[in-house]
Amino acid sequence: MSPLLNKNRNLFAFCAAFLRRGASFHRRKTAYFITALLTGGVVFCAQANDLSQIQKQIKQQEQKIAQQKQEQNKLQSTLKNQETQINGVLGQLRKTESDLKETRKMIAETDKQIKRLEKQEKEQKAKLAKQLDAMYRSGINPSVLEKLFSEDAQKAERMKAYYDHMNQARLVLIEELKATQDQLRKDKELIRSQQKDHQNQLNAQKKQQQDLQKVQRERQSTLNQLNQSLQRDQNKLDTLKANENALRQQIQRAEQAAREQEKREREALAQKKQQAEKDNQRPYTPTAQEKQLIAGTSGLGQPKKQYAYPVAGKILNSYGSVQMGELKWKGIVIGASGGSAVKAIADGRVILAGWLQGYGLMVIIKHGESDLSLYGYNQSVSVREGQQVKAGQKIAEVGTSGGQSRSGLYFEIRRKGIAVNPTGWLK
Repeated sequence: MSPLLNKNRNLFAFCAAFLRRGASFHRRKTAYFITALLTGGVVFCAQANDLSQIQKQIKQQEQKIAQQKQEQNKLQSTLKNQETQINGVLGQLRKTESDLKETRKMIAETDKQIKRLEKQEKEQKAKLAKQLDAMYRSGINPSVLEKLFSEDAQKAERMKAYYDHMNQARLVLIEELKATQDQLRKDKELIRSQQKDHQNQLNAQKKQQQDLQKVQRERQSTLNQLNQSLQRDQNKLDTLKANENALRQQIQRAEQAAREQEKREREALAQKKQQAEKDNQRPYTPTAQEKQLIAGTSGLGQPKKQYAYPVAGKILNSYGSVQMGELKWKGIVIGASGGSAVKAIADGRVILAGWLQGYGLMVIIKHGESDLSLYGYNQSVSVREGQQVKAGQKIAEVGTSGGQSRSGLYFEIRRKGIAVNPTGWLK
């Protein structure tokens, strides 16, 4: 019991004793007043104490929530680093695989060339042996030639010419054989070098695969901790809303940056065109990329089922369906195997290619002035910001980034900043 409450109770007992000793009516009224005052003071103090306790609990809870939020942010940052690292390792792995394919092709071509040269060498040796054998059988040798020179001059001259011709042919064959053998030696050295490169590339591929598996395991551990944190705090809905707001703000920044970049590029192109026409005294012929910049695009047009799906697969979450609570899906989720090629649905400019919380590795393409197509959850991206892309061009690979539990592609279309049902454009 608090000291204040004990003190109040002692005063109350004193007042009661005072009344029992037969105090006057005036004194009795005063005692009643004091009693009521003290009793009210006890209640007031008790209520104040309760309020203080509640405020203390609220502060502790706020500190706990802030700490948990800080923990979530740290986990999201770790997840971003791990999924970005996966993207980098996959990029290296794809390059190594491409290099291996090219090296194997070169080895096969060199091996073919070696076999052709070995066959040629064999044929040349046989031809030279046959020629030497013919010369030996005919008896054309230096001692015979000396004998011929002592006889009829005309016959000797004819035999000498024949001998010279045979000797020249033999020398030509010997030179050809030497050239073949030199080329054969070079090709064998080349194939040894190619095989060494091939082995180095295989070793690099193995290490990259091990690095990939390691970071994928680390990502899964981070993802498990994050999911536990979200479930424990019961704030997954708030997190989804925050992710959506962050995406909208990121899109606005990316669109503004793209508009400024296009303006700079058009101004630079106009200056280049003017200077080129002044120097060459003829109309300037723009490159394919410059033509695309000049023409721009008219956007995605009206939804008439005119574009191919960015990836083949079953729609797991449809536009407008409930995501959680009052939150609904702004796009669609297409189930597909990890590593499947994600393709741009139409021509446009990449205005974002990076990691966003909740959406993972995201590619956003601007079509015309008011249309965007969004591709999320990728395990790797193949394009960079500012790049012009064509319809059907590979821009990414399907994955589970952003904390997804199964592989798929998040696809969205926005018109004038508003998410619209993308299936109207897809056939």
